[in-house]
Amino acid sequence: MGKYIKKFDEVKSVDRPSVGGKCASLGEMVQAGLPVPDGFAVTVDAYEDFRDNSDLRAELRNLVFGVDRENSASLQDAHDRAVSLVLGRELPAAIESEIREAYLALAKDAAGRRGIDDADRVPVAVRSSSVDEDGDAASFAGQQETYLWVVGEDDVVAKVRECWASLYTPQAIAYRAGMSETDATEASKISVAVQLMADADVAGVTFTVSPRTGDRSVIAINASWGLGQSVVSGEVTPDEFWLTKIGPTLTNSRIATKGHEYVPAPDGSGVLFREVEEARRDIPCLSDAEVLQLAEISLRVEEHYGCPQDIEWALERSADGTGVVMLLQSRPETNWKKRKEEKSKRTSTATSNLLGFVSAAAKGHTR
Repeated sequence: MGKYIKKFDEVKSVDRPSVGGKCASLGEMVQAGLPVPDGFAVTVDAYEDFRDNSDLRAELRNLVFGVDRENSASLQDAHDRAVSLVLGRELPAAIESEIREAYLALAKDAAGRRGIDDADRVPVAVRSSSVDEDGDAASFAGQQETYLWVVGEDDVVAKVRECWASLYTPQAIAYRAGMSETDATEASKISVAVQLMADADVAGVTFTVSPRTGDRSVIAINASWGLGQSVVSGEVTPDEFWLTKIGPTLTNSRIATKGHEYVPAPDGSGVLFREVEEARRDIPCLSDAEVLQLAEISLRVEEHYGCPQDIEWALERSADGTGVVMLLQSRPETNWKKRKEEKSKRTSTATSNLLGFVSAAAKGHTR
C-alpha cells in the first residue's frame, strides 16, 4: 500500500523488524487462515522517518541518556518532555496521508460488508507493536499503549502518535538508559497496528500449556464479560476453564463473580468501565460449546507456531446469537518457561552450595 502501510495479509513473522511483534503475529495468523479482524500496520519506517524529519531523534536520544535512572523525578520529567516532543512535532504529510487512506479503505470495506453507511465512523483498535515485544526470549520492558474503539481518521492519526509517545514511559526510559546506544536504538523501534474492533460480548486469554504446572497436555482459558482489557489488566477475576488437549475435553471450571466490564462508550468513541448487572455476574460467560470452540482454534494456533501459546481473543455475536471467535494476539507462552528457568537456577545454586560444603567437610574446613 506504500512505504508506511502494510496490510496484515502482506506480512508474516519474518517481518517483525519492519512491523513489530504484534503486527507480525497478526499477519502470520491471517496467512495461516485463522480468524483475525482485518487491519494494517503503520510500519517502523513511519516512526523512524518522523524522528529523522527534524532534530527529534537527537533530542529524544539526549533525553534518554541524560536521565538519572535512580531518580523518579528525573525519569518523570524526561517522560513529560519526550511525550511533548513526539506529540508536538509536525507529522510529515506523506506519513499522515498514508495512515488516513489506509483507515478509510479499511473502514469502507468493513462498512460495505456490514451494510452500514457511515464508513468514517467504523471503530478500530490502535495498538503499539514494538519490534522487541512478544518474542520467545523476553518482552520489551516498557509495555506500550493500546487504544480501543477509535473512530474517524483524525483520531486514528492522533492515537498512532500517542502509541509512538508511549515508548517514553518512565520505566521504558530507565530501561533504555542502561543500554548501549545501539541496543537502545533497536529497543525504540515501533510499529502500530490499526485493526477493526471486535465487538466482544466476552473476551479473554487462552494458554495452550498449564500456566501453573507447565503441563503441555492442558489448555487453560480465562474469560470475562465485555472487552478483554479487563482480563489482561487484571481488573476482574475471570472465569477459568481447564481442558485436556485430547478431544479437546473440558475437565474443570471455576466461575467467578465478574462485577465489571469494558464496553463501547455511549457516544461511539472510546470505552467505558461499568458494573455488570446482577443477573450476569455469577453465571458462566462461555457455554461449554464456546469453550470447546476456543480450545480447538487455540490448538490450531499452537500447531501453526509449534510451541505453547498465550492467545488473546474476543467472542462476537452473529445476528442469530452464535458466538464467533476472533483472535487478537498470539505470543509464545513464556511465564512458565521463566519460572522453570528460575527454579532450575535455584536448584543449581543449592546443589553447588551443598557440594561446596561437602568438599570443605572432606578437607576438615567445617566447624
